[in-house]
Amino acid sequence: MSEILHYSYGNVKLGRGAFILPPVLIGTLFYMGETIVDRNNPELFNVEKAKKRIDLQKTLGEKYKIPELIEISGNTPESMLKYIEFYLENYEPPFVLGGTFEARAAAMEYLNELGYKGNDYIYNAISNLKNKKELELLKKYRVSSIIILMLASENMTSSQRFKYITEKNQPNNQSILEGLKMMGIEQIWIDGGVITLESLAHILETQQIISTSYKLPVGTAPNLFLFKYSSPRLNIKFHTRYRRASIMFAATWFSNFLFYGAIEDAKESFASARQAMDFKKVINEKNIKFF
Repeated sequence: MSEILHYSYGNVKLGRGAFILPPVLIGTLFYMGETIVDRNNPELFNVEKAKKRIDLQKTLGEKYKIPELIEISGNTPESMLKYIEFYLENYEPPFVLGGTFEARAAAMEYLNELGYKGNDYIYNAISNLKNKKELELLKKYRVSSIIILMLASENMTSSQRFKYITEKNQPNNQSILEGLKMMGIEQIWIDGGVITLESLAHILETQQIISTSYKLPVGTAPNLFLFKYSSPRLNIKFHTRYRRASIMFAATWFSNFLFYGAIEDAKESFASARQAMDFKKVINEKNIKFF
């Protein structure tokens, strides 16, 4: 059997070019509105609860045999540095670097000062090559892993989404893929950018096309559209966890990575992804064709 294509991040294997390996599940920590973060001063947060949430995700990853990463999000440079400091005091890289551009920029400088390299984190995200300051920072700190986030309308078809990364519509008459490769970016992830349920359907089709054509890891945040519904964290009477579990199940089949959302939603996300992988295995072993 030939080797399964993948990118390696520590002990995490991110599949690409096929959907054989379990998708990497990514939980977001310190997002805007998270209850463990002080509403008036985002630099303050409950350290013990943050550790508890990270530890639970890691426990679930081991239990269900699903690789996982933490996305550290931040809205301000000052708060981001506090989050990075906390994480590195308690855990090892790699991690996904999210949040606003200003927060990511401050984090890259801080990480460099501490001696960390551009391959210790995954940059999330870039959508075009028109921000010169952003490109300069990516080069300066030799970032090697970047997530391309597609900014598209909900009804944009798979062929149109494919053009998003291949069309020569960026500066210097190049595509975003060509531009990043010219910069020396070695590991590129593609995030379809979910807006609605319809957009997710187009994205899952696009992921299969990109995976086959470019052998790149593909994935998305399949639960984003659920924010239109009441959240169990805001209104206990209207739970979205069942909707989340069903969408995670479908997205798991055609994704190499999944941003499942708020890290406190880890339990249903990991359980659903494991169930989906087990069911997919049965389908393949029995040579059953659904579609």
